Amino acid sequence: MSLKVVETEIARFLSSDTPEVLCIKGKWGVGKTFGWRTFLRRARSNSALAINSYAYVSLFGLNSLDDLRYAIFENTVSGDRIGEGPDTTTLNDLLSKDNGRKLGKLGEIAAAFFNRKGVADLMAKSAFLLVRNQLICLDDLERAGSNLGAREVLGLASLLKDERKCKVVLLLNDEAHTEKEEFNLQLEKVADLTLSFDLSANEAASIAIAGDGHVASYLRLRTAALGITNIRVIKKIERLTNRLVELLEGHEQSLIESAVSTSVLAGWAVHQPNVAPKLSFLRSYNRIRLAVSGRQGNPDPEVSRYQAILDGYSFTAPNILDQAIMDGAESGYLTPERVSAAADQLARERAANLGDREFNAVWDEVYHGSLTSDDEVFLERLVAATMREAVAISSLNINSTVRLLREFGRDGDADRVVTRFMEVNAGRSVEFFNIENHHFISAEELDRGLRLAFEARLAAYRDERDPVAVVRGVASTRSWSEGDVLLLSRQSVEDFVRIFEALQGDEVRLGIEMVLAIGHTTKQDNNHIRATAQEALRTIAAKSPLRARKLSKYIDSATGEDAPQVLLEPVAEVDNTASVKS
Repeated sequence: MSLKVVETEIARFLSSDTPEVLCIKGKWGVGKTFGWRTFLRRARSNSALAINSYAYVSLFGLNSLDDLRYAIFENTVSGDRIGEGPDTTTLNDLLSKDNGRKLGKLGEIAAAFFNRKGVADLMAKSAFLLVRNQLICLDDLERAGSNLGAREVLGLASLLKDERKCKVVLLLNDEAHTEKEEFNLQLEKVADLTLSFDLSANEAASIAIAGDGHVASYLRLRTAALGITNIRVIKKIERLTNRLVELLEGHEQSLIESAVSTSVLAGWAVHQPNVAPKLSFLRSYNRIRLAVSGRQGNPDPEVSRYQAILDGYSFTAPNILDQAIMDGAESGYLTPERVSAAADQLARERAANLGDREFNAVWDEVYHGSLTSDDEVFLERLVAATMREAVAISSLNINSTVRLLREFGRDGDADRVVTRFMEVNAGRSVEFFNIENHHFISAEELDRGLRLAFEARLAAYRDERDPVAVVRGVASTRSWSEGDVLLLSRQSVEDFVRIFEALQGDEVRLGIEMVLAIGHTTKQDNNHIRATAQEALRTIAAKSPLRARKLSKYIDSATGEDAPQVLLEPVAEVDNTASVKS
C-alpha cells in the first residue's frame, strides 16, 4: 500500500469524531509508530483533529487488562500535547476539576471499607471510567505480557469504540503472532479499516528524514539508492551521519557527500546484516581487484550480489576516511580525532592533486565501460596512468595492476610499475613496508615481485634512534610502534644488557615489563625480542645474588607461559588505502 493512500486514510480517520477502530500493520522496523506520530502531529499542527484528547500506550511489558486500562488513563494528553509524551503536568490536568472531584468522592467512600492499598488499587482501576470520547493508540500488541492476550486487547478496543465512543488505532506486527490465523479472524471482527504499512525506499526516506537542506536531501537519495525501507535503520543512519557532517564542517562538499554515502552504506551493513553486504566485505572491497581475480574460477554468488549492489552505488574501495566511518558505524560512535585527521589527510591529497583520477578513469571507461576497446590500448593507458599516479594508488590496486600485466605477458611493464611504486613511497615509515600491514592483500593474491620489493625495502631499513631512548619512550607511554619493534628485534643480548642497565627508577620495572610484553606476542620478530631479552636478564642476574633476586620475577615471567600483566596500547598500524576514492 502506497504512502499516499496510508496518509490519506489516516488523515480522514483523524478528521472525524466517529468512533471506529483503525489497524495499521507491517513488519518490524518499517515505521508504523514513526509514521503514525508524524501524521498525528501534522494533523494537530493543521488543526485537523476532530478529537482533542489522546493517549498512546505501548503494550510492551503490560501484563493485565487492569495495567492497560490504567495506562490509557495515565497517558492521556490534550491540546498541544497531542503527539507528545505525558508528564506530571498532564497527569495533574487529568486529576483536576471534575475528574479529581469524582475520584476524590470515590476515595472517601472506599476508605470506609478498605485499607490504604485497597483504596489506591480501587482508584487506579476506577480511573478507566473517565476514559471517554478520545483518540487512543495501542502499540506493540505482539509484545504484550503472557497474561495479556490479543483477544483481551481486541475486546477492550471494541468496548472503547462501542461503549466509550473512542477512536482506537492498533499498531502491530502481525507476522510476530504465534496464532496468526486466529488473531486475524478476531481482528476482522473488530477493525473497521486495516492499512498495510509497506513503503518503498523513496517513501521510507521521505517520511524518516525531514528537512530541505542539502545533507538531508542527499541522505534521502543515498538510503533510497540502497533500497533501505526500515525506518528504524534509516533513523540510526541519520543520527550517525549528522554527527559525521558536524565533524567534517569546513571541508569541500564533494568530500562530505562521499563520507555521507559511506555512512549510509556502513550503517546499513551494521543494522541489516542479513540484507546488506557484510562490513568485513566493505572494508576489504576493491572493484579493480575483483575485476582481476574474477577471471579465475567461478565467482561466489554472494560476492557477485554484493558487487552488483556496490557497482550501482558507485562505491569502488574504502579510503582512510571511509575506514574511520565504518569503524564508527560498528561501534555506534565516531572518534572525532580520527575522523578529523582522516578527513584532513584526504583533503590534502585532493588539494595537492595527488588523486588517482586518470588511473580510475582507465578502469571505469576503458575496462568496465566498453566492450569495444582494444586490449593493447587499455593496457598501454593503464601502464601510463599507473606510472604517473603511483604515489596516490593504494598497494592493493598496484598489486591488481601488476598481476593483470603479468597475466597478459607484460612482465617488463609489471616490474617497472613495482619499481616506480617503491620509488614514490621511499619516504614512508617502516610500517608501510611490512606486508602484514597491507591487510587487504591475501598471501595467494600477492604478486611475487611486489612482495620481494617490500621485503627488500624492509630489510634495508635503518633506524638511527638510540635503543635506550626507544625503550624509555615505550615504558613512559606504555605503547609501541612497529618501528620500535623492528629496532628492538635487531638488538643482541649484549645490546639488551646495556639497555636494561641504563634504565633508572621506575624505568627499570616498566622498561623490562614492556619489552617482555612486546616479546610475548606471536610474530617472529617479537619472539626473537623475548628470547634475547630473556637471555640478557639472565646475564645481568648472574653478576650478583642481589641482582638475581631483583630480576627473578621477570626471568620467571619471561620463561613461563604468562607475560607481565600490563596495559598494552600498540600504535595503530598504517592505513595505506587513503588514495582510493569511493
